[in-house]
Amino acid sequence: MLVFVLGNGTFSHKTHQPLKLKCITCHTGAAKEDRATLPKVDQCRTCHTAMEDTVAAQPAAKLPDFVVFSHAQHAAAKLDCNSCHGDAYKQTASVDKPLRMKACVDCHKQHKAATACNVCHELGQ
Repeated sequence: MLVFVLGNGTFSHKTHQPLKLKCITCHTGAAKEDRATLPKVDQCRTCHTAMEDTVAAQPAAKLPDFVVFSHAQHAAAKLDCNSCHGDAYKQTASVDKPLRMKACVDCHKQHKAATACNVCHELGQ
C-alpha cells in the first residue's frame, strides 16, 4: 500500500477524486520513465499551503530484482493505469490487482504483446 504521511495526516486518493485528476498529473514519471514518480511537495502545496517539507512514501509494490518493468513502455502502448492499479479513487491501496506473472502474461496475450521470457526478465540472474 502506498502511504503519504503529510503534516495533517495520511494521503488518500479518495479525497482527491472530486478533482478528477489524471494519474500522470501527480505521477509524472509514469509516462516518461520506468518508474511512476511521486509528486514533489511544491506540487502538493498548490492546494495544501500548510504542509511539511517532506512527503514520506512507501512503494506501492516491490517487484523481484529479476523482473524488468517500465511504466513508460506501458503508457506508450496506451494502457490505462487502472489496468494494473485498479481505480485508485475507490481504494486505499495503490495496486488493486496482485502482481503475478500469470496476470502479466494474460495481459500481454490479450493485447498481442511479446511474451518471450526476456521481455520481462533479466536472464542469467
